[in-house]
Amino acid sequence: MNSEKETRTTVLFEELEEISSGQKSYQTFLKERKEEKTFTSLRDFINDYFAQHPDITPSVIIEDSNLSKNYVYPICNGTKNPSKYKLTAFCIGAHMSLRETQKALSLAGCAALHPKVLADAGIIVCINKGCRNVTEVELFLDENGVESPFGGG
Repeated sequence: MNSEKETRTTVLFEELEEISSGQKSYQTFLKERKEEKTFTSLRDFINDYFAQHPDITPSVIIEDSNLSKNYVYPICNGTKNPSKYKLTAFCIGAHMSLRETQKALSLAGCAALHPKVLADAGIIVCINKGCRNVTEVELFLDENGVESPFGGG
């Protein structure tokens, strides 16, 4: 999330190395970590995302994700544990960045989008290009001879 302060694990390891060598204070490290947002559930993450993006509503997600309201609302409420590609469709419909999409997948216990999986690679390209609906992504995959993993919502 753009407003979410979250540090990548590799950066954290580098900072811990600096602390070990005396270049940085452990207390500073602890203070910085306390200021970061951490999410323990997909529901918390989605609620925070909605708070940061008031223009994104379940109805926008329904339209842009090609998912039914019977799928979108339970994801928003935290009562449905979505599959990898249903959640990816949800994230595309919510206009999430790649980083936000990967975070949502992780919180839901789903595998991340992986560049070695051809459909995932195409989805990553589309998200990075700013595709804001699943239909655009499916067209891109089809134009490139890659089967869509979304299965028509």
